Parts: sequence; structure tokens; C-alpha cells
Amino acid sequence: MSSLLSDAYRFGRDFIDRVSRILSREIERINDHLPRESRTLRELLEMKEPKVLTRAGDELIMDRKELEFLADIVPAHHHDKLRLPIIILRMIEMGGGVYMICGGDLEAQVIAKVLGPNAVHYDGSRAFLYKPYIAILRSKLRTTTVIGFVSSME
Repeated sequence: MSSLLSDAYRFGRDFIDRVSRILSREIERINDHLPRESRTLRELLEMKEPKVLTRAGDELIMDRKELEFLADIVPAHHHDKLRLPIIILRMIEMGGGVYMICGGDLEAQVIAKVLGPNAVHYDGSRAFLYKPYIAILRSKLRTTTVIGFVSSME
């Protein structure tokens, strides 16, 4: 009897491991549009065609008007520190409405300048946005922000 239970447990564990691997691969595939590299605001402003490569090898071309807007709201001495595009991760484990701003404090400050100071919420050193602000952000910074997906923060 115990052999039967251990076989059932092992089968269940193998199945769960297999499904977890499949889900991980699917999330990776969903994120193929994320940048493989990032560039500073200064670098992008100096480029004739401001762009970065995605993980899939496609070009993510950034709108010059958005870059100029960012250059206007970000102090010049930070133009070589702000890396674009800014990645916003949807935190699947936290429900459909929570998004984490990747990068550092500068990226969170830029988002707060664009959306207003009450839009960004902090939990320690991490900055978060809630879903209603995502549509507003993407309407203002369509090409200089990207949305990615993660199942957990591990």
C-alpha cells in the first residue's frame, strides 16, 4: 500500500514539475518583446533612429517626441543614467492589478513625474503601479515603456 502511495506522490510531483517547466517556458516566450539591452536617454537622443533590440531580435524603435518629452522632465545630469525602455512587470502572483517598475529610483521618479506623485507606491526599495495607471502611462510613453510578465519575484 505504501508503495502505491509513493508512486502516486511521485507521479503527482513529476506532473507538477512538468507543468511548472511548461509555464516557465511560456512566460519566457510571452516576454520575447522585452529589450535584450537598454540604452541611456542621452544615447537614444543622439541616435538617428533611436532603438534597442528585443530578446526575439526585433527592433524596438522609440518615438523621438517621447524621448524629447523625457529630456524635458529629467534633469540633464540624469540623461546618462536613465535607461530606456523602462520595464514595467505585471506581478501575476499578486493579482491582475499590480505592476512593478524595474530599474531604480530614477525610473520610479520619472513615472511619478509623468503620472503624478500618488500613482507610484513603494514597498521598501520596490516601486509599484496599479492597473488604472498603466493605460495612462502607455498612452503617454507608448514606445519608451514595455510591459513584461512574471509569475513570481523569485
